[in-house]
Amino acid sequence: MAKWYQLQGTENDVVIGTKISIARNVKGHNFTIRLSSEEKQEIADKTFAVLNEKLPGKFVAMRMGDMSRDMAISLAERNLVSPEFVSFAEGRTLISTEDESLSIMICEEDHLKIQALLPGLELTKAYELSNTLDTILDEELIFSFDKKLGYLTQCPTNIGTAMRASVTLQLPALSMKGQISRLSTMVSKLGLVLTGAYGEGEDSLGNLYQLCNQVTLGISEEAAIENLRSISLSIIEQERALRADLMESLKFQDILWRSYGTLKNARVMNFEEFMNAVSIVKVGVTAGEIDISNEKINELIFTMQPATLNVEFGQTLDRQVRDARRAEKIREIF
Repeated sequence: MAKWYQLQGTENDVVIGTKISIARNVKGHNFTIRLSSEEKQEIADKTFAVLNEKLPGKFVAMRMGDMSRDMAISLAERNLVSPEFVSFAEGRTLISTEDESLSIMICEEDHLKIQALLPGLELTKAYELSNTLDTILDEELIFSFDKKLGYLTQCPTNIGTAMRASVTLQLPALSMKGQISRLSTMVSKLGLVLTGAYGEGEDSLGNLYQLCNQVTLGISEEAAIENLRSISLSIIEQERALRADLMESLKFQDILWRSYGTLKNARVMNFEEFMNAVSIVKVGVTAGEIDISNEKINELIFTMQPATLNVEFGQTLDRQVRDARRAEKIREIF
């Protein structure tokens, strides 16, 4: 079965993917920081039992402690779990659908983090998926809720809806034009935060950025999602306009075709070089100059990562061997 990042999504020339995360804690249990490994496993078992009863055969449960290091890191590379979830595996479980579009981290910061991941700009659909799962689980597990404060979470900043909505944007034109700092300041005034997906500021690897809601208290999930959608569409419009401007520049044309040549011909390529080159090439794809789909480029962003390549080849590859395998796979596509 194809993974979510291999599928087509709306606005996917700029938006890599959409993620909705909902934090929940089961009533009657201490917060995660005070749970034993046995209690964490009890919550995982109860959660999986509910899912198996209500949605039989749809989910699989994976204990993090039973995974190889490459497999665990690959999950983080593909945005399915947090790096912190990988760093301390004891008592933690990931429950996921086969396509990884719906998943639950058990006992990361909170007891459950329900997640929906979809390609492109799909905030409403992702919210509906995660909210349906939330409702199913709440009926059986009973989540901690206060009439005044909303859902109770280990971190006070998440109290209220306990929902985080984010979109991952690839912004080569805005980055090259030095507009990221301005953009970050602008969205912060509107209740959002813009951060580098791989690094900070203008130097985020592959010009990938995450735009996320900051406020969870005193605002509905629907209002938060609509605010994020509106600002995302504005950024998409700005990025596309600047990409068109770049294509008018001979200097940029030279950078574009050199980057394309590297992807098409390199025999050894590390992940950083790949990400920077593919971000530039995406401008040419948007302009119709390069015949490769945005879906394929977005898929490569996940599948060319180091641990994910190790998992594909079934072994922990030496760095030089891995860089050669990466280059070979990229040549096949370009």
